[in-house]
Order: sequence, then C-alpha cells, then structure tokens
Amino acid sequence: KRQRRFSVGDFSYRLPVTGRDEVAELAASLNNMAVSLSSVEEMRRSFVANVSHELKTPMTTIAGFIDGILDGTIPAEKHAYYLKIVSDEVKRLSRLVKSMLDLSRIASGQMKLNPVRFDLTEAACNALLSLEQRIDAKSIAITGLEECPRMEVTGDYDLIGQVVYNLLDNAIKFTNEGGEIRIQITRRDNRTYYNIRNSGAGIPAQEMPHIFERFYKSDKSRSLDKNGVGLGLYIVKSVINLHQGEIVVRSTEGEYCEFEFWLPDA
Repeated sequence: KRQRRFSVGDFSYRLPVTGRDEVAELAASLNNMAVSLSSVEEMRRSFVANVSHELKTPMTTIAGFIDGILDGTIPAEKHAYYLKIVSDEVKRLSRLVKSMLDLSRIASGQMKLNPVRFDLTEAACNALLSLEQRIDAKSIAITGLEECPRMEVTGDYDLIGQVVYNLLDNAIKFTNEGGEIRIQITRRDNRTYYNIRNSGAGIPAQEMPHIFERFYKSDKSRSLDKNGVGLGLYIVKSVINLHQGEIVVRSTEGEYCEFEFWLPDA
C-alpha cells in the first residue's frame, strides 16, 4: 500500500533502497522521480496561489472604484484619478492573461515565429518609452543605448519586443533608487548581442540555476516584485530558444545583475 502513495499524488514517501540489484536501481529511480515531481507540484501550487492572488487583487480594486463612481461615493472631481488606477489595473490583468496564453502556447508547441527584419535598437528604445514613468519614479539613469548603432536582426518582432520589454521591466524592479541600467547592443561572430545590466541587490548564488525555471520566484523577489508570478524569464528564455539563440544571466550579490542574449545572423 505504501508503494501506491505515488499514484495518488503523495510524493513525500521514499522507497527503501537496499542492495545493488535491478530492484534497488528501480527504487532509486522512483525516489528520484518523486523528488522531481514533488518540486514540480510545489511550484504548480505556488503558481496557482500567485495567479489567484494576482487576479483577485486588481479585480477587487477595479470593482470597488467603479462602484464608488456609480453610486456617488467618489466625487466627480476624483473620477479621472480613480479611472487612471482602474486603467492601470486592467492593463496588469491583460499582461497576466497574455503570460498565461504564452505559457500555454509554449507547452503545446504552438508558439510559432513570424520572422521579419527589424532594428533591435529601435525595439529597445520603444521599451524605454513605454516604461519611462517607472524609470523616472526611481531616478534611474539609462546609459549605453545612446552609443548603440542601428542593429538589424531577423526574428519575430512582437516576441523579441516582449523579450526586450520583460528584461527592462525586470531590471527596473530590482535597480536601487538612483541606480543605473546599462544597455548595450553589439554584433560579433555572426551574432547580435543584447546586454542589459542593472545596479542593485543582484541575485544570490543559490538562486542563479533556477532563474529561468517556470513558476520560479525567490523569497527575495517576492518582496520586490509583488506583481509577478514567475513566468516572465521562463517565457524570455523560451522565445530566445525558438530563435536558435541563447540567454545567460550573470550577477554579483549586492552589486549588479546582468542578462545577455544573442540572436544568430540570418
């Protein structure tokens, strides 16, 4: 009966491993599988809890402010102020739903590329413009991009644009007040490299191997990133892999964090 616990979703049990025969090897393999499944199940539960929270919070805010406007609790002169908050919350919900759809497409193998020729430097500038308010709010200095030449690449414009946006969004979250984000775009060895480096707390060494895992969120990032559900960097890596490229992360805790991806020349 104890051996059947795996089949009902209890992955805490471990089979006794004695000897070195085939049965012992099978038991060891099942125990390793249980460890892996337990980890996935824990991440899944955490993900469901995070998504439920992320859906509930903006929906409660939206409903409360809309009801306040309709029933007159919120005076007319405050309508524009609260409608702006409602608009921001709707956009946050939209980003969450898009991440969920992207995750589904990746898992099912249905995320297809629509390759075109475009300027990666321009895509980086567009991401900066869309996040300008948040950059200014933290007094972050943006450096390097003014030195980047026009750099044409071949790829899916929308998906690579999302990668660039997500990496900048991530950098802003974890950059210290009055800190710096440096962006560099270069070409070498028949590859185009995009590098983004931010000052700040960095990433603890024990978390580095897990940064691109689906649903992964460290305890440190929970305190700084209250809106994430652990999908952004997983989707970034998946998109770069679809383009036959590669992304890496480098960090020194207490100093900086740096992400760099490359795309092959067409």
